[in-house]
Amino acid sequence: MVEIDKAKQKVIAEVVQRWITSEVIRNYLRNMLNLPVERELPAEQRYLLEQLDRADKE
Repeated sequence: MVEIDKAKQKVIAEVVQRWITSEVIRNYLRNMLNLPVERELPAEQRYLLEQLDRADKE
């Protein structure tokens, strides 16, 4: 497996964060990766999504 340095990991994380803020892309990724849908998000993930929503509204 290829090692990814910290700078590249940060860039990847930022891109994924931008992707998941779009409902269309979120649904596309969920379907493409065949991910199960969780009805209740863990508290940490819910908090992070709320932060993204607030930042998006600013």
